Amino acid sequence: MYKKILVPLDGSELAKTALEQAEGLAKTFEAEIILFQVVPFMPIYGSPELVTPLIVDEKHKEAAEKYLANLAEELKKRGFKTMAMVRTGQQVAVEIIDFAKESGAELIVMCTHGRSGISRWVLGSVALKILTRAETPILLIRSKG
Repeated sequence: MYKKILVPLDGSELAKTALEQAEGLAKTFEAEIILFQVVPFMPIYGSPELVTPLIVDEKHKEAAEKYLANLAEELKKRGFKTMAMVRTGQQVAVEIIDFAKESGAELIVMCTHGRSGISRWVLGSVALKILTRAETPILLIRSKG
C-alpha cells in the first residue's frame, strides 16, 4: 500500500518517536523511510533594508545533515531502505508538504509536540498546518510529553 513513508524530524526526541510507527509500517509494506528535516532561515538583524534578509545557519544545517545521516545508517543496519534529506526554508510546514509531493511520499508520519493555549498560538503548529493543507495522507502521533 505504501512504498515511501516521509518522517519529518526536528532533532528532538519527541519528534523521533514517530520513527517507531514508521518502522512498523515500512516493515509491513516493505516501504522506504524518508527522513526529512527543515532548517529554517534566520533573519539578519540590524539590516537597514525594510525587508529583513534571511540567511541559512550553516552549522545548524550541517548538524541536521549529520543527525539524519546517523539515523539513516541505523535504519539501514536494521534492514530498512532509507534516505535522508535536509532543506532550508522559511515555512517549515510548506517545505514538508512540497517535499512530500516531490519525493512521491504516500504517507507522512509525524509526532505533534502537543502544545496548547498561548504557546500553540504564538509558536504555531506545524502538524496542524500539514494536517489541514497536505494532500498526502498523514499519520499524526500525539506526544506523550
